[in-house]
Amino acid sequence: MVFINSTLDNLKLIKPKYTTMASTIDPESAKSLIKEYQQQNAAAGGPALKTPDGLFLNGFFIDRESLERLLKNPNAAGISIHLAKHPNFKGSKENHVTLLYAAAEPNPATGAAPYTNSGEICGDPPPCPPYCGTIKD
Repeated sequence: MVFINSTLDNLKLIKPKYTTMASTIDPESAKSLIKEYQQQNAAAGGPALKTPDGLFLNGFFIDRESLERLLKNPNAAGISIHLAKHPNFKGSKENHVTLLYAAAEPNPATGAAPYTNSGEICGDPPPCPPYCGTIKD
């Protein structure tokens, strides 16, 4: 689906902001975007998201086994990922976060969220650092 944004001076096509499928990104763009996030996260006044060890959070490692368990759900259209407060820091004002993720099933209800999560919920995957990956060219 394409939307049209028109003014008196120009007419241009605008792609929707979100689709139901993830896009592929080239390695150089990925590295650049990761670096920009890491700089903003660590900067004064930045969000300062932290690992449980107090390091600046760069990401998470999600193991294959947990993804395969969730995707065994025959109704799964994908995986929903939720940012959540790290359970060891519940009630703390510090920015220690983790991920919760579950199989996302299409929601037939009108006017509701497009997906629901039922069944198993996985959470608290190992943070980066120290469990980091490297993007190869």
